[in-house]
Amino acid sequence: MKRYSLLIISISCIIIYTIFNSSYGNLPLEKVDICSGLSFDLIASSPVIEYNVAASAYAFPKKDEVSSVILEAIGKNIPDTRSARSTISSKEFLLGLQKVFIFSEAVATNGINPIVDMMFSNQQMNDSTWIVVCKGKAIDMLKFKVVDATTSSDHIDGLVESSIEQNFMSTDYKVVDMFVRVGSEGRNLVVPYLEILNNKITLSGMAVFKKDKMVAKIPMEEAMYMNLLRNNKVKGILTLQKDSLQLISTYGDVKRKVHCEKINGKYKFNIDIEFKGQVVNNTMYKDFMINPKTIEKYTHELEEQTEKRCNEFINKMQNEYKTDCLELGRDAAAAFGRNPETNWDNIVCNADIKVNVKVRVNNLGRGQFLFEDK
Repeated sequence: MKRYSLLIISISCIIIYTIFNSSYGNLPLEKVDICSGLSFDLIASSPVIEYNVAASAYAFPKKDEVSSVILEAIGKNIPDTRSARSTISSKEFLLGLQKVFIFSEAVATNGINPIVDMMFSNQQMNDSTWIVVCKGKAIDMLKFKVVDATTSSDHIDGLVESSIEQNFMSTDYKVVDMFVRVGSEGRNLVVPYLEILNNKITLSGMAVFKKDKMVAKIPMEEAMYMNLLRNNKVKGILTLQKDSLQLISTYGDVKRKVHCEKINGKYKFNIDIEFKGQVVNNTMYKDFMINPKTIEKYTHELEEQTEKRCNEFINKMQNEYKTDCLELGRDAAAAFGRNPETNWDNIVCNADIKVNVKVRVNNLGRGQFLFEDK
């Protein structure tokens, strides 16, 4: 019995040693193209639609030195670009560690369904990769040199991740969120829109999709209120400002609830927004720290202003964008039943939508610094 145990242990050790010391699949970094990001462009001059897909890969030219290379490939479809890329690279291509996929606006408006299908089928796909849309050519943004990062993909990764602390942005801009939203009933994809402004990659707004096609680019000052109405448990700043010298800003969290009714065949939505936060700047009220009535006045004024801005966005959404940017169709489908043939974009854009905003100031900061001009 002891002899058999020793034999089993010996065989197990040999198998483990063979697996972990096999040369197959254990290439040195210098022989692997590790992808940090991909860009997707369309070639408009061709009579047949062609894709230009570029990959940003880390390079290790010297010891303790990291740089990057761009592997650009053109094909009539996404798989063809993968084959074309192998003809210009002498290294094995590693997909799965990439941080961002950049769609040009042309690709996004033409439709991303072929790309979604390719990503969904690929077992090596990293579902937590960010999805963004950019102005102009996506490859230009992929090639853009950033001072504080090895590749622009690394910079965009940090840019989108840190954006959730402001403008009521969420974290729902990943590949897995694209799978969930594109084609799902009562849901629409919304992702960050990037531009190169003042020689910097800038998050300038949000790209809104209807099914797999981008239908609108919303500037950030407007998208902030879309995010406020769309997302739950997000953060941002609301400011009440009379002029350049008189303003008060509060940074806080948002809780969102939606109630849906169906009266005589017409839908009605009530969106309840609770904003709770800390005052971070106040040059408007001199007695703010000592007078509760002043705080009450401020919260009431901010509630009215926020409701007004939200209603302005809803009006624009229903009459200009004509798309359910707020995913209210999801709440209606959950309440009254699902039907794949229902056009929730049309229903929401013809529904009555009421916004109720409640503002709570739970922290006045450590003090107030105001002085009188003499």
